[in-house]
Amino acid sequence: MFHLISLFLTTLISLSIPTTASPNSDNSTLDLDLDLYLDGPLAPWQITGLSTHSPSGYPANHPYSRLRVSIGDPNTVTLGSTPFGDAAFPPTNATCTVWWQAYSEDPRDGPWVNTCSETRSGKWTVEILRTAEEGGGSATTDFVLRFRLSEAVVLGTGAVVSLRFEGEAAFAVGAAPERNMGGACGGSSVCNWGLKDGVAPVLVNQTLVEARCVAGECKL
Repeated sequence: MFHLISLFLTTLISLSIPTTASPNSDNSTLDLDLDLYLDGPLAPWQITGLSTHSPSGYPANHPYSRLRVSIGDPNTVTLGSTPFGDAAFPPTNATCTVWWQAYSEDPRDGPWVNTCSETRSGKWTVEILRTAEEGGGSATTDFVLRFRLSEAVVLGTGAVVSLRFEGEAAFAVGAAPERNMGGACGGSSVCNWGLKDGVAPVLVNQTLVEARCVAGECKL
């Protein structure tokens, strides 16, 4: 009898306590029209700085190449309001640095997905790719950069929306007008390249590739 009463009380208590959805209880794709949550058209990302370095071949030197790029998203995407402020994706900026061993590695052979500097509202990554040209130059002089921006925000209901954007831009060293990088090499084969004067900011047309509800019910 005691066992039956105990079982009844346990069942009654469990029915009276609300359960919380797990963080991935929904994880569904959202049909999100960004235009509804922007003050105007989605502005392209802006690359404000880019430099590459290839090392000298001198003895005792450390043979590492480097690419450094700064990128920003000028947009504000506001999904709703909460008692603590807007549930929004604000403008964000990041600096990305990629290092590789110059004699045995080529980041364009991938997959090298590099996380950029920390931002408050999301995560930037960059990937170095080959251009479509046959016999292109090195990873410091002829390449494509693919950027990804992943952002998430908690709505007023407690649900969580995650967005992911992607965009690409091509870069090449040369005197031709369509080539956007210049610089110089020294006698020891050390080379430093960067954006030509007047090129920055380089505009990157990004695309929303994924919108997901990762927790709760995301009713926008």
